[in-house]
Amino acid sequence: MKKTLQLLMIFSITFFSTSCSKDDDNPNPNVGNWSGTIDGGFVGTWTGKILPNGNFSGKVITNQSSPDHDFNLSGQVNQNGDLVGTMKNTTFNITTDFVGSFQSTTGSGTWIYNGAGMDGTWNATKD
Repeated sequence: MKKTLQLLMIFSITFFSTSCSKDDDNPNPNVGNWSGTIDGGFVGTWTGKILPNGNFSGKVITNQSSPDHDFNLSGQVNQNGDLVGTMKNTTFNITTDFVGSFQSTTGSGTWIYNGAGMDGTWNATKD
């Protein structure tokens, strides 16, 4: 009985010490709310959020006079801060590449709309 109890304790300790390891041990420093500007063929501001799983979403508000010109952002940010995403406008059926990187409190990158030969840059700061 004593030997069974010892084996059970060893198994329990081993199981709980390995099952408690999480990715939360190394949290992504880029998680949180971000805001910034875009420039180029479209000019305006944007806000977004990076979740712990790396999902990225947000909204671009252009300097146009109508909300029809605004864009939704979506994408993925890896542990190194690299963003691969898109900027979509459903009114005019425009989808652009939105790429770059975040580094703790700042971010920057480019956007490209190949269908119209338009491009530009974006920058950000963590809120």
